[in-house]
Amino acid sequence: MRAMDDVDENGTLSQKVARGLADEIVSGRLPSGYKLDEKVIAERFGVSRTPVREALRELAITGLVEIAPRRGATVVQVDLARLRDMFEASAEIEALCARFAAERMTQSERLQLQMTNRKSRDAVTAGDPVAYAELNEQLHDEIFDGARNLSLAELARIFRIRLSPFRVQIFYRKAQRMTSSNEEHDVLVAAISAGEADTAQRAMRAHLTNSSLNVIEFFDKKR
Repeated sequence: MRAMDDVDENGTLSQKVARGLADEIVSGRLPSGYKLDEKVIAERFGVSRTPVREALRELAITGLVEIAPRRGATVVQVDLARLRDMFEASAEIEALCARFAAERMTQSERLQLQMTNRKSRDAVTAGDPVAYAELNEQLHDEIFDGARNLSLAELARIFRIRLSPFRVQIFYRKAQRMTSSNEEHDVLVAAISAGEADTAQRAMRAHLTNSSLNVIEFFDKKR
């Protein structure tokens, strides 16, 4: 039992470190070519080196970090082609989740989705990107759960974790993206609430496509 507790704790800590480093890399605070020292990172985040290693492996999967034998981990330049690929795959997977959610969500789940969307709108009005980013993830999670397909939900969440640092930076740096994102949610939530599967699928695909265009444009300008 103790070993399982350690695994869970390390998993949580590694995710915390991975999110922190990802935000710093995507924002440019950690530039391309920067060497990521495990000991220094562990001290910064107040963790052991085990979750740091796990975090670096996770970041390597996203393409933000390169790990080489005897050289350790290094920050790499954002690969726009890889980003496009991930957004394209994510859009199709989440679009299917939206279709199934429109067909399978219970009435109470639809009402909860509408409430989350209203809270998101309040965050936009307040100009609060932190709250909006959290509610954005909650809204998509509710759609994944409502799709009643564990395999699709798992894939959708994997892509959202990998793409999250990029989307969040856009909310911080482009206030109008929060507004347009919420407007796209309005269309999506209305379709799911009405049980309109085709419209929900198209709305989710368009939403993720617009998100990808904003992210790609932002990082293309930084090159």
